[in-house]
Amino acid sequence: MTRLISALAIGSLLTAPALAGNDQRMRQLSEVVFANYPPGALARGEQGAVYFLVTLDKDAHATSCKVTYGSGHPLLDEETCDLIVQHAVFNKLKDANGRVTRETQEGVVYWRIPGAPQPSVAPVALTPASAPEERICKRSLRTGSLADFQRTCMTAAEWSRQADDMKQMFEDIQGKKGLTACDFAGVAEANHPGGDQTPAPGSGGTC
Repeated sequence: MTRLISALAIGSLLTAPALAGNDQRMRQLSEVVFANYPPGALARGEQGAVYFLVTLDKDAHATSCKVTYGSGHPLLDEETCDLIVQHAVFNKLKDANGRVTRETQEGVVYWRIPGAPQPSVAPVALTPASAPEERICKRSLRTGSLADFQRTCMTAAEWSRQADDMKQMFEDIQGKKGLTACDFAGVAEANHPGGDQTPAPGSGGTC
């Protein structure tokens, strides 16, 4: 496991060895953090450090992210992993033999409002009830393409709901909701008025 010495911050951004780029990239990241500052937290002047653990694949893309210590402000804690999986860019890491390898890294996002007093960076312990849900990222084919992939990051609960919705949709399409031959005959009549509506063999008679 690699530990990031520093990470993203507003106003003051320290060097992060595992994050790709130079000074210009650091300024861009600072702007990204500010652009994603939760409006409610910004309005209340909430600041703080949020510690996270991110898992990367061999291409240095995040496959999961979870908050390990909070800032004391739930909105900042909740936004942190969304920020990391959507915007953070990491360098590919290699093992002792020079092969690209998967990696787990720790880091911290300093949520800081320009001009405001320096916030505390002391980690705040989280309980299972207060910790944000882990973000899990999956790679899938982009709609309408056989070669272009996209990454989607959601919580386990959101992935489960999506799977249930897809299952429901396929069941509806495949007629597993109790559609009969007469139901299909009705659809045929609607689309082809006056056509043959004779039920399929074995359907049990006429409609």
